[in-house]
Amino acid sequence: MKIIRFIPVFILTVTMLLIVSCDNSNNKPVKVRSIGNTSEVLLVLQNDSQKDGLIEQEVKKYLGKEQYGLMQNEPLFDIAHITVNNFSEMFKKHRNILIVNIDKKSTSTKVESFEDRWSSPQRIIRITSPTEKDFVADFPNYVDGIIADYSEAERSRILSVFRPSSKNKVLASVREKFNIDITIPQGFYTAKSEPGFMWIRKEVSEYSQGIIIISEPYEDKEQFSENSIIARTNRYLKQYIPGEGEGTYMAISGEFIPPQIKQVENYVADYTIEMRGVWDVEHDFMGGPFVSYTFVNPNNSQILTIMGYVYHPNKKKRNLLRQLEAIIYSVKFRNL
Repeated sequence: MKIIRFIPVFILTVTMLLIVSCDNSNNKPVKVRSIGNTSEVLLVLQNDSQKDGLIEQEVKKYLGKEQYGLMQNEPLFDIAHITVNNFSEMFKKHRNILIVNIDKKSTSTKVESFEDRWSSPQRIIRITSPTEKDFVADFPNYVDGIIADYSEAERSRILSVFRPSSKNKVLASVREKFNIDITIPQGFYTAKSEPGFMWIRKEVSEYSQGIIIISEPYEDKEQFSENSIIARTNRYLKQYIPGEGEGTYMAISGEFIPPQIKQVENYVADYTIEMRGVWDVEHDFMGGPFVSYTFVNPNNSQILTIMGYVYHPNKKKRNLLRQLEAIIYSVKFRNL
């Protein structure tokens, strides 16, 4: 082709624990690099009886649920498990760790979040409950915050890799056209730039990734509705991203996997709508997942939709889409 976050009942206790050594040459903190695959969580259980029991089942039910809009089944996070007796120094270097602590002395379930305790970058969440029954009953109340915590950590790691190569011509063009800063890593190039529209692509032998930026004057909140976002996006896609054959063009598809929207927090704009779903090529057989974020730039009163899409037929797409999500989350407003 040419082409509502849940508000948890409980609040996570965020604790910053930094265990570091020093580089004798400059006295700067030095930490061991974390290990583990993208979107992987290491579940630390207390004993073998918790393996394949209610606790692990509950964790997998939520953290291992199917991520929406990927066309093929892929979990939100891959879950690996280990018992605390085998939780050696090597496993403590894992990038995402979820520790289950059943303590009869505790009076209620408590969730704590730690950064960079045994390696860097690292996110550790520890859940302490009086009994397994309490854990199973309370875990759903915390899960949205836990997912947000691990997702934010994954985005931060991805951006730490992408930022060093982001000073390029594409970034300069985005700054000038849309008055925003955004991390655009090496390998992406501007495929098309039109009034209120830019198409940025990365093409390699195995897959394609794309970022589409759409900008129009902000008039009212109706522009944040699902129908309005889809109609506006499809109008630009039809005009500027044709397929290979005559009369073919890229579009958001709702035939088999309807788009889902939700309001997200912790984005650069106070009010932002995330949309996930599937794109395809009208009158052709190409398609794949996408994620988009719609928000208003307060410095110029423009409503922007930034859409990231993946084309990787018959292959896994979750981590490629997560990369684009991280890029879109890197947006910062520039003053006029």
